Amino acid sequence: MRERAEWRTALSVMAAVAGVGLSSGRGLVLFFAQMKDAAWAGVLTACALFGAMVAFAAARSGTCRARTGLERAAEALRLLFAALVSAFMLTKLGEVGALTLPVRHGYLFGAGFGLLSALIIGWTGAGWPLGIMVTLGLSAFYIASALDGRPARIRVSGETDFALAGSMAAALSLSAAYAAMNAAAALWGLRGVRPGTVRPPMLGVKAAALMAAVLIPGCAALLRAGDAVLIQRLPWVVLSARLGIFGFWLCAGLTGLCAVSTLSAALGLLTDRLRTDRKALAVYMLTGGLAVFCILSFGRF
Repeated sequence: MRERAEWRTALSVMAAVAGVGLSSGRGLVLFFAQMKDAAWAGVLTACALFGAMVAFAAARSGTCRARTGLERAAEALRLLFAALVSAFMLTKLGEVGALTLPVRHGYLFGAGFGLLSALIIGWTGAGWPLGIMVTLGLSAFYIASALDGRPARIRVSGETDFALAGSMAAALSLSAAYAAMNAAAALWGLRGVRPGTVRPPMLGVKAAALMAAVLIPGCAALLRAGDAVLIQRLPWVVLSARLGIFGFWLCAGLTGLCAVSTLSAALGLLTDRLRTDRKALAVYMLTGGLAVFCILSFGRF
């Protein structure tokens, strides 16, 4: 039973972090691929640190109460982070809708449909199946891209100098930052974990293994594609362009899946907080305000 609970929790963690550190491939470039060969040390370090942080959080789950001022401040920052990420995921879903839906105001439809999907997923408790989809989908995409011998063609003006290429110090520092960023989102996937239901060390190992299943082929795919991909804002677009129209829909589908996955986990935290503390309504107001701001700022009408 513990083995199954640990895998389900680890998959829920992957579902929570999908939109934060894995979507679009840009995060992999910023934290790893720009350092070329040193990227591999960064990837392995990030996976190990991420697993350790998840294990520590699981060990503390259900044992901490926000009693001191510092603990209350940390809780407020955790809710604020969830609110900010929720708003950002809504804008990403709106962008996917604007690109794929053949209707007027596709941005609003994309954001609305994504929000509804996230709420349904959170209500049904389908976080870990979503984690399976995210992990398998991203791993398969990156493995196929790494094995694709066709060059990734793109027109660029000028050469790019990667100042951090080969820097082991930069690789280790950025890997620690990447692990911490994803561990903050991983807390949303640990909701409901009770002491004794999982073994924190084994949960950390499983979470690290799932993260490695995406990061290792992802880094390999980006490095194989060459420097032209590493300087792009959306590396997935370049990688998927070799597949033609199917690549476009694959890229859009993965982006939407990652965004809905993280949005569901973040909103789940806010929902739980509202049930236990009515004052958390202010967090919902903040989330709604940020979402409206982002939609009005970046939406296409």
